[in-house]
Amino acid sequence: MNGNYDFLSTLEKKVWDWLTKNNIPFETEVQMLAPAREVGSAIVDFRIPDRNLIIRVMGSYWHSGLTAKTRDEFTKEQLMNQGYTVIDVWEDDLEGDKIDRTMTMALEGIEVI
Repeated sequence: MNGNYDFLSTLEKKVWDWLTKNNIPFETEVQMLAPAREVGSAIVDFRIPDRNLIIRVMGSYWHSGLTAKTRDEFTKEQLMNQGYTVIDVWEDDLEGDKIDRTMTMALEGIEVI
């Protein structure tokens, strides 16, 4: 992947850079579950096809509050029902030297709690 990723958030760019630096093949901004803009559709931040893994980058601004948490849990369940391992990585776990541990765990299918 190249560094032309202006469409990503600052947090997503950190994950993009880490995956690229570690030579992990990935897809980003992948439409899943239903066609775009239909009820139940989702765009996942990163899909690692050879691991059947979805990594969702979770910032507190967009992913806090009851509505967001309910939506996120529903989407996660739907993706898991399709056979994906879904890992949520939170912004605090992408700061400084935490990113290596967080992303290594994510690739193993483990969330930082």
